[in-house]
Amino acid sequence: MSEVETERLWLRPWQAEDEAQLARLFTDPEVMRHISGRPLTLAEVAEVAEGTLQQWARNGFGPWAAIEKATGRWVGRIGLNELLDWPDPDKVEVGWELDPACWGRGLATEGGLAGVGYGFGVVGLERIISVTVPANRASWRVMEKCGLRRQGERDWRGTRVVWYALGRGAWQATQEAKG
Repeated sequence: MSEVETERLWLRPWQAEDEAQLARLFTDPEVMRHISGRPLTLAEVAEVAEGTLQQWARNGFGPWAAIEKATGRWVGRIGLNELLDWPDPDKVEVGWELDPACWGRGLATEGGLAGVGYGFGVVGLERIISVTVPANRASWRVMEKCGLRRQGERDWRGTRVVWYALGRGAWQATQEAKG
């Protein structure tokens, strides 16, 4: 099972054709001020898109293309992302990059929760992390709504980041508490 449906999203494996939509997002200064601090070049977008395809081929999972079920519109990239250069042993992040028109609607949380559930329930991960820049308080809130807890700050990829994490045991306990 590599596709996931939530109440409002269809999350499907990444395809080469998704690169054009990703370019629309990753060249948008408003989107990228929350991720890298600057828009990416088209060559950099191509590297990210190819890396996403490679993750799917290597791991059987990776970031999904997020499609809004009501409209069929591509709204972003959500899901599990392997950060090979993360300095700790747990390198799989749950993340979200959404079209600004979709911000504030709870789609990042909805997709993030699906990613966490998939990571623990299907992939069998022991710990999931999430990383953002300190100024991105909206992502902090999404991470917390997904059950992740703040671990601290550190320098990574030339910038200061805040990172969160959730272990399998804590996730299982919340699932059991829900009944």
